Amino acid sequence: MQPRQQLLDIWKASMAYCLREVVEEDGRRHRRWHWGGRIESDAVGDAQQLLCLLYPPQELPELSYADPDATGEAVLDALGTLGDPVEIPIRVMRIIKDYMIRHSDDDGVPVYSGGSNMHRVDRSREADPEQRAVDVTEGFALAIPLSIASLIFLADFAPTAERLGRRPLIEERQEVEAMVHKRLLGALIGLLRSFSVAAYDETDEEGRRLIDLINVDGQAPRKIIRRFRDNASEIIGTLRDITLGSGGTAGVEAPTKLFEIGWSWSVVEKAPEIGFVSDQDVQRPGRAQDAPYLYFTVVAIEAVAGLFSPRVIRRNLLNDEEQQLAQALQLRLDVTRRYWASVASFGGGSKWPLEDVPWRTTDGLEYDYYSLLVCAVATDAFGTARGDDDLIRLGRVLIELANRGRITRRALAGETAIEMHFPGVPSELTGIEKIGGPPMRWNMVDFAPLLLKRLIHAASLLSTIGSRAELLDVADQVWDHLARRRLRDGGAANLWDQPHQVYGEIEHFFNDPSWFFTIRVVEAMVLGARFAASDPARSRELERLAHELLLEAEHIYDQELFRGSGAAGPSLSQEIQAVGITIRHAKDIVAERPGTAYSLGVRALLELDRLVSAGRDAETGV
Repeated sequence: MQPRQQLLDIWKASMAYCLREVVEEDGRRHRRWHWGGRIESDAVGDAQQLLCLLYPPQELPELSYADPDATGEAVLDALGTLGDPVEIPIRVMRIIKDYMIRHSDDDGVPVYSGGSNMHRVDRSREADPEQRAVDVTEGFALAIPLSIASLIFLADFAPTAERLGRRPLIEERQEVEAMVHKRLLGALIGLLRSFSVAAYDETDEEGRRLIDLINVDGQAPRKIIRRFRDNASEIIGTLRDITLGSGGTAGVEAPTKLFEIGWSWSVVEKAPEIGFVSDQDVQRPGRAQDAPYLYFTVVAIEAVAGLFSPRVIRRNLLNDEEQQLAQALQLRLDVTRRYWASVASFGGGSKWPLEDVPWRTTDGLEYDYYSLLVCAVATDAFGTARGDDDLIRLGRVLIELANRGRITRRALAGETAIEMHFPGVPSELTGIEKIGGPPMRWNMVDFAPLLLKRLIHAASLLSTIGSRAELLDVADQVWDHLARRRLRDGGAANLWDQPHQVYGEIEHFFNDPSWFFTIRVVEAMVLGARFAASDPARSRELERLAHELLLEAEHIYDQELFRGSGAAGPSLSQEIQAVGITIRHAKDIVAERPGTAYSLGVRALLELDRLVSAGRDAETGV
């Protein structure tokens, strides 16, 4: 997969597409950043486009370009069209500034609208401009990694700006930083007001569907409700602590209630405002149905989790107001992960609801894509609280989804699985029609790169070597599939996505990149690079064997010292000491690298056997 090289190739392709030559009125030529791709420029798509440039160095310091003196040759080659090592960070800072201004209203208040990502359900009716201007949860969610990556970049660039000694440049950097903080504040508030808790009765249609989903054993509905509430008792207790923004218990404390929690597609209708924040302008009226959407729940969870990564915490990037809002979001993050992990594995028996592919939502939809989303929410909860057994079961679901999605298995003509790749899985944005205009939907076309992310993530949490290897083998096959879907010609060559190249019956042929798809590939490559740099999986059986082997080697070594081999001639003494160093080194690394320790132990035993034999020969004169 070579994730680092893939990221550099994506940067080079992005520069070729995004930097367009313009001619000023005075005849001067220069390159200007082009926003947009397959769809028109909007806050969501442009954030994805910019994150392709900003996100990798946040997670992989060797790809950083904020400090000219520390920028690697490979990075300079990939970003060379931006300029020399000093010009690159200055140009990137101004691209960030352009985004912040471009996606703010006339009063300078950030907007998080979905724009062209919203598709009309009724194509005969024109969309109302106000519909496309509505802030969406994905806009809030993208603003968080975009703001964090921007703040890290600006902090790393600050010493260079000071060293260059240009007062306007220093002030410009500070101005951009203030813009980023304003966008981050609005995003945190937006996610707090988009959180939803939906309660259902057994007789409600949604309630019946939820019971059918989790009732894999065919038990009586009332027994299922009782077990559901027993499992959710701690979750309900946590919901009582949610007091900022939307959410709370929302009636779930009644003993017969079923419920779902997560994020809606936008600020929910009648969401209360957050009173203590300094900037009230970012709190626009809620438009969305007060019900969780699986897709928007996943993007919100990933964004909020990024606030608490070790790199972000060490940097202390958030101000006091942002930290207070982030803590409120962390409460929602934890309870949402626990809820979906509980539902996914409800009953804990021989079959989970998650294993009954495809996942069925409470609004009556069934898609393999939804099973993948549930895997995305549940993976961390399984990995931290339950261990390998549950992760292995989740991994089998991912492998099945790769088959069902016709990624690791050949697609047949007319299969509905192809539609999951294009035009994608639709999600109706209930409530937006109240503004005026037709109902709108959001299309999700990122099944393949999202599956790659989930495979790498699950493999990174596994310690069972065989299961990890199985997931990585499927991940390689998914990458081969994605590599075939790269655009091959034109200005967008080597970006994504051209599904026609894999699924010939898809008639659409694209000349421009989908940043929605490309950023998912970038995220997968970052995960892959981090995984490649991590410690290898440890076999407990191999570790036990290594310990036993080293005990034998150490015992024979002590015998040789007792026999006086260590005090023998210089040559033999040095050899004995070298064996001792090998044994001590093997003991030091046996917990982290049992295979290497085992090999060193074998080498030490062979060397000791040679020395013992040589000593006996010397004694007998043979």
